[in-house]
Amino acid sequence: MNNTNSDVIPSSPKIYRGQSADERIGERRKRLVEVGVELYGAHGFRATSVKTICLAAGLTERYFYESFANGEALLCETCTVIMDGMRQRAVEAMEQVGDSVSERVWAAAHTYFSSLVKYHAAGRITLFEMEGVSAAVDAYYAQEMAKSTQLFVEWFLSKVKQDSPSTVNAYVLAQGMLGALYQMAKEWMRSDFKLPIDVMTLHMQVVVVGICAAFSGEPNP
Repeated sequence: MNNTNSDVIPSSPKIYRGQSADERIGERRKRLVEVGVELYGAHGFRATSVKTICLAAGLTERYFYESFANGEALLCETCTVIMDGMRQRAVEAMEQVGDSVSERVWAAAHTYFSSLVKYHAAGRITLFEMEGVSAAVDAYYAQEMAKSTQLFVEWFLSKVKQDSPSTVNAYVLAQGMLGALYQMAKEWMRSDFKLPIDVMTLHMQVVVVGICAAFSGEPNP
C-alpha cells in the first residue's frame, strides 16, 4: 500500500489570529491563574466558585476544564506560581549581597516580608487558603513546602562550615526555619502588618543565624 502525504506528514496546527491552539490554551490558562490569584486572595477559596472565576476571566467553564480538573487544581497552581515567584525574588536579592548567612537571610527575608505587604493575595493563598481544603491539596502544599525547605538547606545551612560531623539533620533544621518564617508571617498578616518590615526581617535573621551557629558550632556563621 502506498502512503499518501496525509499518512506520513502531520497536519499543521491551526492558526487563529496569529496563535496556535496550544498558544491559545496557554493564554487562557494564564488568565485563569491570574484571576484565581486575585479572587482567592481577596475572597478566599471556599467563597469563590469555578463559575465566578470564569465570569471574571471572561471565559466559559468549558475553557476552564480544558486546563484544570476543578477549583482545587487551580488553587494549587496559584500557590505554585506565587511560591516560585517568591523563591526567585529571594535568590535575586541574595545575589546582591555577600556570602555570609546573616547577609543572605536579611536579603531573602526582607524581600519576602516586603512581598506580603505589596501582594496581600500572595500571603493569603500561601499562608491560609492552602490549608485544610482536602487531602489532595494538603499533599500538594507539602510538596511546595518541601521545595522551600530544601532551598533553605542550600541557601543557609550549606554555607556554614562544620569542624566535625553533626548528628543534627540539616533538612529538619530547615523545616524549623521555614516553619518559623510562616508562623511569624501568619501572625504578622493577622495583625495587619503591625510591626515594620525591618523588625520582622530582624527576627527571622536571629532565627536562621542562631540555628546555623548551633549547626556549625561557630558563634557567627
